[in-house]
Amino acid sequence: MRRRDDGDDDSLPVMVPRSDEVLVPISASRVWRLREHLIKALQELRTAKHWEWLASPERPEPSGFEGRVARTACALCKGWCCKNGDDDAFLDDRTLARVRLARPEMDERAMLRLYLDLVPPVAYRDSCIFHGKRGCTLDRSLRADICNSYYCGGLGAYMKTSPAVPVKVIAAEGDKMRTSPVLTPQEILRPARGL
Repeated sequence: MRRRDDGDDDSLPVMVPRSDEVLVPISASRVWRLREHLIKALQELRTAKHWEWLASPERPEPSGFEGRVARTACALCKGWCCKNGDDDAFLDDRTLARVRLARPEMDERAMLRLYLDLVPPVAYRDSCIFHGKRGCTLDRSLRADICNSYYCGGLGAYMKTSPAVPVKVIAAEGDKMRTSPVLTPQEILRPARGL
């Protein structure tokens, strides 16, 4: 059942930015820059005395109602923060050390191929090379730590307090706006129908 969205509810507004970039084909030069960046990071990892100590922790995805609010906010925003990922996606030796520890069977060539194979054919203009049509093409375990831990201003403030109250996410830039229906904590607790 759809709720009437008259804007006159008692929900907590969670304000996030809004990205309106368009999808464009990934150029060969972008892939080349990513490849060169990864080769350099892998070389740094190879020369580190105790590279396994460098590994950044894999941060779990938020769960429960907090996770639902975060996923809704990021879906409405469509990757405003991803624009800073450019052609290197913040990938560094710490991220690659974590991936290597999790996948010890992979050598440097296989790790390079793994990342290059995940570059989408089209990505949002002026955004991260992995920012594809359905969001990040990298699994959380392959992303840089900042990509798994960063929350923009409004979402960050909500995530610090995470009140269990109804929430409406508003993604806006100038006079353009996207809004979610009112999200309620009780919806997360109800079992799905037919199970």
